[in-house]
Parts: sequence; C-alpha cells; structure tokens
Amino acid sequence: MSIGCAVVGFGGRFAMGLHHAKQVMDTPGLHLAAVYDIDPERREIARQELPEVTVHDTYEAVLADPGVDMVILVTPHDTHAPMSIAASKAGKHVLTEKVMCLDVAEADAMIAAAREAGRMLSVYQNRRWDHDYLTVRKVVSSGLLGDVFHVDSSVNGWWKPSGWRGSRAAGGGMLYDWGAHLFDQVVQMNLPSLPTSVFASRAHRVWMDVDVDTQNSVMVLFDNGVTACIDVGCISRTQRSRWLVRGEKGALHLPDWDTATAQVEMNGVLGSLKVEMEKDDWNALYRNVSAHLNEGTELLVKPEEVRIGVACIEAAMKSAERGESVRVELPALP
Repeated sequence: MSIGCAVVGFGGRFAMGLHHAKQVMDTPGLHLAAVYDIDPERREIARQELPEVTVHDTYEAVLADPGVDMVILVTPHDTHAPMSIAASKAGKHVLTEKVMCLDVAEADAMIAAAREAGRMLSVYQNRRWDHDYLTVRKVVSSGLLGDVFHVDSSVNGWWKPSGWRGSRAAGGGMLYDWGAHLFDQVVQMNLPSLPTSVFASRAHRVWMDVDVDTQNSVMVLFDNGVTACIDVGCISRTQRSRWLVRGEKGALHLPDWDTATAQVEMNGVLGSLKVEMEKDDWNALYRNVSAHLNEGTELLVKPEEVRIGVACIEAAMKSAERGESVRVELPALP
C-alpha cells in the first residue's frame, strides 16, 4: 500500500514545500499525489518541476481528490488549525508544519477532529532528529551528567523576518518559529514530567517594519524541578551557546551545532570529555509516518505531546505581556 500525499503550500520562503515533496518521494510507502499553492505563479512552477503530479487550483479540490490520503500543510501558522480540521473532516490524514497552531484551544480542536474522523494528525517536529539534539539526548540518557536540573537552549542570529513570518497576525515571530522546535525538544527531554509555569520577556527591536518579536527569553519550570531557558532571536550579532545542560554529576556544553564537551567528575577529579556528535536523520519522521499508516507502528510525533509545547508558547506570550509568571494551562483532553 502507498499513501497518496498532497503538499499544500508548495511555494514560499525557504522552499519548504519542495522540501516536503522530496521527503515524500524519498519515503517508501508514500507517494506524491498532488500539490497546491495559493499563488498561481507557484502552481505553474510546480507543474514544471513536478510534471507527473496533479497541481490543484484550490484547497477544496485537494480535499475532494480521492487520490489524496494525507494532507501536508506548509502554510502560515494561523492557517494550520482551520485547514487541518477541514482535512480531517474530509477523511484525510494530516501532517502540519510546526508550529502546530497558535494556542491550546486550536490544538484541542485539531486533535478532536482527527479523532472523530479516525485519521492521523502529526506535526513536522523534524528537529527531534537534529544531530545536536540527538547528541544531547544520548548524553543525558547515559547518566553521565547525573540528574539534570537545568537546560539552556538557544538559537540566535542576525536576519530580518520576511513574508508572513514578519506578521504577528499570521503567527509570525521567533517564539512560533524556532521556539516551536526548542520547546518541543525540552518537553521531550522531560516527559512524562510537564511544564507548570513560564516567565518570559519579549522584545521588538531593530527590524521595526515588521510587527513581530525579534528577541525572546523564556524560563520554563517543570513539575520534576527541572528548569529550562529558551532563548531565540534574530537581532544577535553573535550567537549564544546552542546548549548547556547541567546535572548533579556533570555538565554538557555545545558552543555551536557541531561541538560537544562534557565536564564530569571521575574519582574525585574534574575532567573534560570530548563528545562524539550524532548524525542528523530528518527522514526518520516521514519513515515513521509511513510505517504508522501502512503497518500500524507507533506514531512518534503525537499531537497530544506537541500540544504541550504549544501551551508553553501561549503561556510565554501572556507572561511577556503581563510582566509576570504565568501557569501553563493544559486542560485534560476528552
């Protein structure tokens, strides 16, 4: 069996639609059945680049296509919830780009629609398979650091948000962009423990002709006592360390994406260990989706877990506006 996939949002910045199309075509058990973009020019480009694939002129046509089993949403953040719900109601599986949606209420509605339809809902949290994160997870799970009590995770640089990513109404901004990955990673590191409260600061500097935040610092407290600091921004002339993970027996430092060093005490002596980096495996997410739909394998990126990161982002937005700590609200799912 092969699952027919439609990439919705073929064009746009970073060519993420084409990235997803290639991921589908490289994954056994999946095939690219259709694409759609709201821009007629991008649709014409799709027809030229993918001559054997159906290019639809409306989203409604995608949902009505019997050859489409799964819809892949590569669209602005504020469209994810309504488009995902519509696809579920049309009997389609859904894989949406991060961020899953803008708040917990939207996440719950998406999950409910997928459950009612008996269809899969997942999110493209591909950076669970980044080499830096895989390295951190390996070291933490080895016990080398002992009980971890604090995690620093940062992505900073110097670039101007463009297109819809520079629009707050469309769900732009650093918390909903890179923040979606970083929150998802620290949530995964702490499960089954859950975040309880968030304190955040948010700044809009430098790029004043966009209306989104350009710098965010967020502290998250988990119910196991672990704290995590998420720092994301696009106005930093130099980068912060990618990771600093501190435990009772040692610490792991990644000053960049490709270098890792552990400071640990052995036989009463503090020593430094160079840590071998793991390798990226981005196609792992699509392989798992295929195995889940074709063979019943457990889905690795569960919307119920991604929802937790969404709740952190929602709480961070409220905290920054109020200037105070905010509880992370995670009402029980039906």
